[in-house]
Amino acid sequence: MTGCSRNAVVPPPGPLQPGVSLALAEARAQRVTDIHYRVHLNVPEAAAEPIAGRSDIRFHLADVKQSLALDFRAESTALHSVEVNGATLPAVIDTEHVVLPASALQSGENRVVLEFTAGDSALNRNPDYLYTLFVPDRARTALPLFDQPDLKARWTLSLDLPVSWEAVANGPRLTVVDAGERRLHHFAASEPISSYLFGFVAGRFQAVTREWRGQGMTLLHRETDSDKLARNLDDIFRQHREAVAWLEDYTGVPFPFEKLDFALVPAFQYGGMEHVGAIQYRAELLLLDENPTDDDRLRRASLIAHEVAHMWFGNLVTMRWFNDVWTKEVFANFMAAKMVNPVFPEIDHELNFLLRHYPPAYAVDRSAGANPIRQQLDNLNEAGQMYGPIIYNKAPIMMRQLESLLGAEAFRAGLADYLQRFAYDNATWPALVTILDQRTDLDLVAWSDSWVHRAGFPDAAQQAEDAALFYGPQVAELAQMRQWAQLPPVARGRLLLNLFEAVLAGGVSPQAYAAELLPLVATEQNQLLLQTLLEQLGWMQQTLLSDTAGARLQPELEAVLWQAMDTSADAGRTRLVFESLTRLARQPASLQRLYAVWRGESSLAGLTLAERDRIRLAERLAVALPEQAHAIIAQQLAQIENPDSRRRLAFIAPALSADVAVRDAFFASLADPAQRATENWVVDAVGYLHHPLRIAHAERYIEPSLEWLQEIQVTGDIFFPSAWLQATLQYHHSPRAVGTVQRFLQERPGYNAQLRMKILQALDMPQRAMRLRQ
Repeated sequence: MTGCSRNAVVPPPGPLQPGVSLALAEARAQRVTDIHYRVHLNVPEAAAEPIAGRSDIRFHLADVKQSLALDFRAESTALHSVEVNGATLPAVIDTEHVVLPASALQSGENRVVLEFTAGDSALNRNPDYLYTLFVPDRARTALPLFDQPDLKARWTLSLDLPVSWEAVANGPRLTVVDAGERRLHHFAASEPISSYLFGFVAGRFQAVTREWRGQGMTLLHRETDSDKLARNLDDIFRQHREAVAWLEDYTGVPFPFEKLDFALVPAFQYGGMEHVGAIQYRAELLLLDENPTDDDRLRRASLIAHEVAHMWFGNLVTMRWFNDVWTKEVFANFMAAKMVNPVFPEIDHELNFLLRHYPPAYAVDRSAGANPIRQQLDNLNEAGQMYGPIIYNKAPIMMRQLESLLGAEAFRAGLADYLQRFAYDNATWPALVTILDQRTDLDLVAWSDSWVHRAGFPDAAQQAEDAALFYGPQVAELAQMRQWAQLPPVARGRLLLNLFEAVLAGGVSPQAYAAELLPLVATEQNQLLLQTLLEQLGWMQQTLLSDTAGARLQPELEAVLWQAMDTSADAGRTRLVFESLTRLARQPASLQRLYAVWRGESSLAGLTLAERDRIRLAERLAVALPEQAHAIIAQQLAQIENPDSRRRLAFIAPALSADVAVRDAFFASLADPAQRATENWVVDAVGYLHHPLRIAHAERYIEPSLEWLQEIQVTGDIFFPSAWLQATLQYHHSPRAVGTVQRFLQERPGYNAQLRMKILQALDMPQRAMRLRQ
């Protein structure tokens, strides 16, 4: 779908409908400019008490030929007063909108003042902290506004908070006024940004500030382990500084915003979110435990680079409509991959790119739910389903090929032109293709069409001639594994990926492939390759092998893992094997040895277990040792020092119970959206409900899980529907389980197309496992 020109004549939208329709967005973009929001929120200390809000919105209106709608998805009682240009109007929410009649508006400058109760869901309220997460269209669940990416605005925020709370927001904090048990935080106006980027974090956080370019760079955290903080803080600040410097050099565009702060949030739904001036990260991804693996360190560096890259790609220049959300994500991922190379010279970055991007992209493109990179989007209330591996993994592969076709310098010059031309504005993918097309004799429009607008693997003729850049599984023979020791790392990685695809396609037996993989655990020293082959072994053992074949392999698998761990001199490698062993151990001797490690009666050479490691081990032992599950979880809860970690384990504890009635009751409770509020916890819990040791019982959860999916899409964040489906289905392989999903879709021919695709993507592995096990 090509975005409409700002100069085109756009017909008025039809009757109001829920969400933000494309017609409504295009019509508003023709009329509304120069928006400035002044938002005040009074946040009580108790999370159950409502947040009172006031929004003063000023904007320029081109004409008063028709009414104008603000977006506000809230209960009718949430809107308390509406004043337009000094006149009081009825406080009415109509079909998720606040309609401003033409008679109250005026050509030129307008002022709208609203008082309301802020919605809690997108403010992510916890017992003593909260944080905004408004992407793609959830700002309208918290406050009334124009919630579309191409109506950029300045935001001035003030927060009335408990005296002990800290806060960061888009703009610099100007003043803090003490008022007894409260503090009033005033923040400066932001640069022009889209509504999904308006953000703040507030709560009982500790602040750490480091000097950066004559001002402070502030980090908020809730970590209680001072040693962990000391190990990580220098690297975190350094990587942010280096990412900014690299992007300034590469793009030729100075850092486009006034400040760079960030908050480490427990159980954050995403890896990170690029709010201007207030980046949010999942705390555990930045605060690494002792003995991190190469992948842990790479993932942190890539995540920081990704979020900082968004300051240019997404925040400075933003997609006009969320069908092009992939453009900001592909550039953030693409730039992150470039950035981490000089920081980690000891890492094989070609191998890392291959193993990080190709498997998840293949997993979607091989499925019946494959979707193109650029999709049709008629309403922002379905924009969350645009996200997934095609955006985050296939698109960077495409972008690398585009750079290869153009040449690095022409590509870089084109991006610089794009950033300068559309700074603090919005752009479409065709606009960028036009800029790049001027720098090559190739037909980039046709090339783009093959990659961007078609689902599945692109035409071979449209791919780069370099075999290293070819995208799509290649023919591989099991005999090639005999050459393993002679192959360079990238060739080994390709062989692993191609043979795994051959297994899933039925061309190589899972038993034969597992037998080839197992000896490599003891010999492969490259952590990236080791992690991939361990993940593939996990799929073989837990899903793809028949019960009989799995039982035969189990003793040898555990023996090899223990030997590899006991003989490894590399702490990161030891951690990888330990993680695999804790997931796959089934033999009584292995479980008892792991139980002794968890109790502190035994140790692992070269590996120090942090609190998070012990919690995860306790969870897995509770499932594998059901007769001891209650005692294990009770003891672990009593030992946890971090209050956020304790709350998490208390939440998922029923999913770990050996009592099926307790598990059934917990699953039933997830029908309530409030019980699904902390989505990471829910995904972890659902994964344990559907653990490979429990899938026969868990089949009863599949149908209601699918029945709740549409509500989950409405109430949850962008990655939650897919994560819910994957946690539910990934280990199932029985004809009954697969049939339940197929029947669900067959009985609903008019089912939401985006969610149907997500279900088919999640069903791909169970279907293949069912066929292989027959």
